[in-house]
Parts: sequence; structure tokens; C-alpha cells
Amino acid sequence: MLSYLSNTPGIGGAIKSVPEDFLVEEISPNGDVYELGTQVQHPSETGPYTHFILQKNNWSTNSAISEISKRLRTNERNFNFAGSKDKLAITTQIASVRSDFRDALLSLRIKDISINGAWGAQDRVQLGDLLGNRFTIRVRDACDGAADTVAAIAGELDGRFPNYFGEQRFGSSRRNTHLVGEKLLKGELEGALLMYLCDSEGETHQEATLARKELQETRDWARALNSFPKHLRLERSMLAHLARKPDDYAGALRSLPRNILLMFIHAFQSDLFNRLLSDRIREGPLELEAGEYFCGETFGFPDLNKTEGEGWISARLIGYNTPLNPREKELFGSLSIQKDAFRMKAIPEIASKGAYRTLLAPLKDFKFLADTTTFSFALPSGSYATMAMREFMDG
Repeated sequence: MLSYLSNTPGIGGAIKSVPEDFLVEEISPNGDVYELGTQVQHPSETGPYTHFILQKNNWSTNSAISEISKRLRTNERNFNFAGSKDKLAITTQIASVRSDFRDALLSLRIKDISINGAWGAQDRVQLGDLLGNRFTIRVRDACDGAADTVAAIAGELDGRFPNYFGEQRFGSSRRNTHLVGEKLLKGELEGALLMYLCDSEGETHQEATLARKELQETRDWARALNSFPKHLRLERSMLAHLARKPDDYAGALRSLPRNILLMFIHAFQSDLFNRLLSDRIREGPLELEAGEYFCGETFGFPDLNKTEGEGWISARLIGYNTPLNPREKELFGSLSIQKDAFRMKAIPEIASKGAYRTLLAPLKDFKFLADTTTFSFALPSGSYATMAMREFMDG
């Protein structure tokens, strides 16, 4: 249970009942908002790439890009985007593809997907090429007196909330991504592999649940390859490798895309960050600790590249380059892990040197409409709206 920054019990209720209850509009690095239903005008430029604004309703980013690539008869690897957006939502975001697809892209007709402008560019969109996101979130079935409760909580938060990583960081349903990462860091490759393949708790697909449980009992890779559903493409790639080389656990893991393997490591780093932040909030006011620094702002959002004498406390996402302070050493000792484990000697291509993240995040332009119990606010890139909403909703 992660600690709360506010003390007032929340309004209860539920979000994401329907996509229309969760609106997300991406904010560009220069502060422009890609508004829903609005065509983005951009100076005519030429270049090897086309930048475009993707609007989608009840599509994940990856699924939308996959469908677009099929319609354009090209590999989805030709597409890039700045950040993933929620599936059960209506969202906008910038993406890119090769310039020769511009006209075909603008001519696409796909249900619940639209292209809100496209233009030439010299470079592809890079992951992280966004300042933040603007959210409009409706809460259904909130308790009576929501307006007063929200006002009280907003006063306690004073325009900020704990910058926890949200649940989706740890897996969409099984919530075990960080646990797989922990085993990888401990060098338990077989254990990591089995956890990823066999864990069935939280699995929402009945056929997949049965297949995972059967593999747990039999350890028969070839048989599992026949029983694992076709949609479990990543698992099936691992099983195909194991069917050929039964004891090559490192090779089986390497059959996964590098970004998936990195996801396991990053999820574990995220879990460490959440634990450390929760402890500090529970103990009292947040203060600068060894190895941390204050950062300034850009367009009202924390900017980790601006070191200031005061501002947002920037803490560590621990990696092999992170000098541990006493609090971090204590946590690593309890987990029986050395920070050098992040060098990932068995799979060095997913080594992680560490990074920084602010302990708190701003609730920029916060508003609450009591008649529809609708919240609106903007968050910096990498911050989770669900973590902001838990302060207002949880009891």
C-alpha cells in the first residue's frame, strides 16, 4: 500500500467506465496541445519523414499503429511515436512514418482512428519527444459532497502529488513485470523465464490460463508451443527456442525484443522508486537526501536538466552508476541485491546505469466540475494520471 500525500478520504467512484470518460491530449515539447478533434496546421516542410497526429478511441497505441501499418502494407517498425497512450480512452499523440506514406495515411478510413494533420520532417519522432499530457477524467458513482471533498484534498496537495509509477508499469493484467525483473537481476534466468511463461494469476484469457498452468506442471516446451494461444506471440517465441534448446534460458529470453527485456528491468527500478517514495511520505515532509538535487521548470513542468537551488526534488531510479545513500543501501540489503547487478552480466544489452525522476509531480491547470464529477489537469511526461486520481478517489 503506497502512502498518500493527502489525509482526507476520497470521493470513491470509478474511472474508465467508457473511453469517453478518459480523454488524453499530448503536449508537444514547445507547449502546444494536440487537441481532440482538431486538425494541426504545420508549416509545409519536406524531408524523409512524415509527422502526423494520431487520434484513437479504445485502441492501444501499439494496436493502432499495427492496424495502420497493415492498411499501408508496410512494417510497423517504420513507425515511431513519442509515448504510449491508454487503450480505454480517447487520445491524441504525435507519430512518424516515412514521407512516401503521407498521402495514403491521410486517406485512411479506420473505425475510431483519425489522422489530425500530417507534415514533412527531417527526423523521425523519438520516444520521449513530448512535454506532457492534458487529461479530462470523469468519475462515476462518486460519494455525496464530492465538491467539498475534492476542494479539501486539493488544498492538502497544494498543486502536487506523489510521482509514483502506475500499475500499468507492472503489467496490464498479471502485474508481475517487476518480479521478473528482480529474478533477472539476481541471475535467476530460469526462474525469470518460468515466471513470465507460467504465472497465471490475473490472466484474463481462459485458454492462456490453462496453458500456463499446464506448462508449470509439465515443463514440456514443445507441448506448450502447441497449447499456448496464438496471441501470446512473445511467449511462443521463447517456447520455440526452448523446444530446440531446452536448457538455453538466456537464449530464450533473448528471443524477446530488447525493449521487452528492458521493460522487466525498468519495472523493477520503478518498484524500488515507489517503495522508497512511499516510505519517505510516511515519515514526514520530503527533504533532499544524499545524491539528489533540485530541478527547475519548463512551461510549468519539472525539467531534470535544470539544476536549481530549490524546486522539485529529483531522486534516483537506481542503476549500476548510482552511489547508494543509506536509505537505498538498506532496501538493497533487504532484497539481497547489489547495485552492480544492473550491469546484467548474463544479458549485458539490457544493463541500466540509472536515471532521475522527481519525487512529486505538478497538477498543472487543475479544475474540478462538480456537476459531472469531471477532473482536468496536465501532467509532465512519465507521470501517471491514475496516481493523481488515487489521491482524490481512495478512501
